[in-house]
Amino acid sequence: MAFRHTNELPLGDKIFRVELASHDDITVTLTLTGRHEARPGGAPLAAGSLTMPLADVPALRIALNRGLRALALAADVAEPIPDRDILRELFPGHGAPWIPQHEEDLVQRFHAGETVARIAARFGRTPDSVRAKLRELGHDPRRPEYCPPDGCLSWSRYASPALVGAVEEGDAG
Repeated sequence: MAFRHTNELPLGDKIFRVELASHDDITVTLTLTGRHEARPGGAPLAAGSLTMPLADVPALRIALNRGLRALALAADVAEPIPDRDILRELFPGHGAPWIPQHEEDLVQRFHAGETVARIAARFGRTPDSVRAKLRELGHDPRRPEYCPPDGCLSWSRYASPALVGAVEEGDAG
């Protein structure tokens, strides 16, 4: 089973994109790019690609984590992030409830053609949580052109006042 996973992380004025892809389930290719958001056509901050056996990914993760920690300490640029805190550090909205304004913004961005990775980064959530929310709202994350038959954000909590029987100002008792 082939796969491709992309994660785009805006950190300050920089955007880092990490892509993992496998066409044969034996090898995986890791591609990293980084750029300044204000200079999309400028020279990349980081660029590289690595192909390796899929079975070696856990060892590479540990090696990269240790190497980047050592570099950060030696260069005195930042405190190392403990492994269990990485998710909270990268995705500050992780686990927080969705509010209606964010759901509306999510759907608008999705229909405007923004990638799920970009939307997730904007909301501080994982791409999987954005896909799950889109499905919950009646959208297919793989088909932005699809809209639920009764319209976007049309589930029961967004029911039209006409359907529920809105109270008019003169009718309130």
